[in-house]
Amino acid sequence: MKKVILVGAAVAAILATGFTACKPTPPEPPKEIDIYVAGSDDTGTKSVARVWKNGKELYALTTGDNNASAYSLFVAGSDVYTAGNEYNGTNWVAKVWKNEDELYALSNGDNYAEAHSVFVADGKVYTAGKDGKFAKLWKNKNATNLTTGSNNAEALSVFVAGSNVYTAGYESNGTKNVAKVWKKGSELYALTNGDNTAQAYSVFVAGEDVYTAGFEHNGTEYVAKVWKNKKVVFKTDGSKYSIANSVYVAGEDIYVAGSEGGVLKVWKNGEELYELADMGVANCIVVYNGDVYVAGYETEDSDDVAKVWKNGKELYTLADKGVANSIFIAERM
Repeated sequence: MKKVILVGAAVAAILATGFTACKPTPPEPPKEIDIYVAGSDDTGTKSVARVWKNGKELYALTTGDNNASAYSLFVAGSDVYTAGNEYNGTNWVAKVWKNEDELYALSNGDNYAEAHSVFVADGKVYTAGKDGKFAKLWKNKNATNLTTGSNNAEALSVFVAGSNVYTAGYESNGTKNVAKVWKKGSELYALTNGDNTAQAYSVFVAGEDVYTAGFEHNGTEYVAKVWKNKKVVFKTDGSKYSIANSVYVAGEDIYVAGSEGGVLKVWKNGEELYELADMGVANCIVVYNGDVYVAGYETEDSDDVAKVWKNGKELYTLADKGVANSIFIAERM
């Protein structure tokens, strides 16, 4: 994710009638931005993977002949990279698209596969997902197995910081899912001990610190949690089913999108900031120039409605039946 802070700091000294006046230069106007969202449109007989820009459809990634979904997108320059999967009639195939065209399939269709998260750095495309029982990290089309394949596992998020590639997800210990973080293709640490099932959905790196969002079951309910490195820095009280789906760090502030008791919520530094809707899922959060953007869906009657919220208020409805899974803010060139 990109974040830019604009600061005007120049001063001019003006001599007038024997006095020196210091006048700051006018601040730069805010840069114009474009809001990209990836998800699925379910209004037809089959789900179509779509990308929206500023609330309008930019393109359909699939034809609608088979079910498909877009889970994550990343904008690099003028190019939009999207990760997701498409059903081939037998299995789900993990795929990456560049703009409106399929860039490549990451799996051959022999196993159930998904591409959950994409990050572009130094011209290389990193994708996190699964193929069969393996949690996978792909660099372009080259795959690294994060796990041995002896138990089910999945990589759900990827973040590149300098030369380090971080991935978050889970691996089953045979009976319970264990939330984990990998670095450069090797396990960095387990976030949970395996006594209760847990998953890590989102990873974000700020400086030397690794933030991960997900959940851990407490024996009765799912508890939304955020870890800073290996330490829990936020969790819900455990009285209601809760999940933290996405984490974003801006300066000293930790923003989290998720749900508690079915209610879509945003938390800031451990305190509730917004309630977005009474029922649905808040999938992804981005903070830009002090504004908080969330992509997800609101359940209205029996339909899931794909939406984007800005600062707690609905900004766009993208599809009357569908899901918004990922959001990216790009400054205009």
